[in-house]
Amino acid sequence: MTPTAAAPRAPFLVMAHHRSGSNFLNDLLQAHPQLECLNEPLSMHTDFFRCRDLELWRGGDYEPGHLHPSLAADPQLREFLVDFRDYLLQSNDRRVVGFKETVLFGKLGWIKAFLPPLKVLLLVRDPYAVVSSVLRTRLLPFWNYARFVPPAFAALHPGYRCQGASADPGVQAAEVVAMSVAVRHDLARRSLGQFDHLEVRLADLMRDPEPVLSAIAGFLEVEPDGSPLAFARHRQAETRGGLFSSFRAADDVENTWRRDLAPEQVRVVSDVLSCA
Repeated sequence: MTPTAAAPRAPFLVMAHHRSGSNFLNDLLQAHPQLECLNEPLSMHTDFFRCRDLELWRGGDYEPGHLHPSLAADPQLREFLVDFRDYLLQSNDRRVVGFKETVLFGKLGWIKAFLPPLKVLLLVRDPYAVVSSVLRTRLLPFWNYARFVPPAFAALHPGYRCQGASADPGVQAAEVVAMSVAVRHDLARRSLGQFDHLEVRLADLMRDPEPVLSAIAGFLEVEPDGSPLAFARHRQAETRGGLFSSFRAADDVENTWRRDLAPEQVRVVSDVLSCA
């Protein structure tokens, strides 16, 4: 008997702000026998994408040769992107391939032109928790938030008045990270309508993972499987490991910010979010 040919499936992108729980979701997807989720393959090209954070790449910027004007002088990265696209397009009903990334905010228009069948999972976490978590890492200076985020936020919300230079540095840092959350989610939602997409809230995934995982399986057109649910419950049993560990108790994921953020930091985050 001739084996049944594999039916094509759309590849997928898990899109998330830094420190939004994307490592946890990536691990859950990897636990499913029909899913492969690559962990930040574009962020590995840090030198290129870090200096273009929040830069807008539109669908009209795509062209088959150089892929994007910014890539014209980088043949190695172009070759990687073409090979990566070819790999994603091998997705089928036996193995659906995707990737999770944090560097594509502002670039979804271009991604749609570069990889038309792509589906998008947008992972959303409580912004106060994101701010708290980013401030505990070195991501703010590493990704140069202070350079790229305030101008992008001002372009979207020109009426907002930033903290002065005399403000407490911790308050200034919280403000910039809150701006980052607002800007990235605004940019994502402006473009998500171009894609078949699903929004996933980290709080829902932590509190009651079963219906969320079922919705994700349906969205990605794979059979439900108990492995991701078992994985989720195992990882939620306790908090342990380093900053990038996906072993996190639900209460810590949701409420650590209440202990970590000072009242003035909470206030400035609220001010930014109310403006956005």
